[in-house]
Amino acid sequence: MDKLISTGFVNNAYGSSTKLTGGPAELGAAATGEPRVNFAEMVQQAAQDSVQTIREAEQVQQAGLTGDVSAQQVVEATLEMESTLRLAVSVRDRLVEAYQQIMQMPI
Repeated sequence: MDKLISTGFVNNAYGSSTKLTGGPAELGAAATGEPRVNFAEMVQQAAQDSVQTIREAEQVQQAGLTGDVSAQQVVEATLEMESTLRLAVSVRDRLVEAYQQIMQMPI
């Protein structure tokens, strides 16, 4: 299946990637005094961003029904919403899988 990526999705992904922390770069950030983000906060922020993207896409879809926006904008918003939802489900599945693996570890 061909994957279509809207410009909005790319812009959101780029914007989100600039906020990521961790890895070797974090050592330099710790020296500069930048705040550190833990995993729970990162997941929470990603979930909030996903919900916001879906809400915005729904608003565009409703505006499309009334004729306030073009069909192209509705299609782009729908594709962005679909890709966001697929990503959220994929992340959820991976988190559940990791939790199950941890629960199966011997103590």
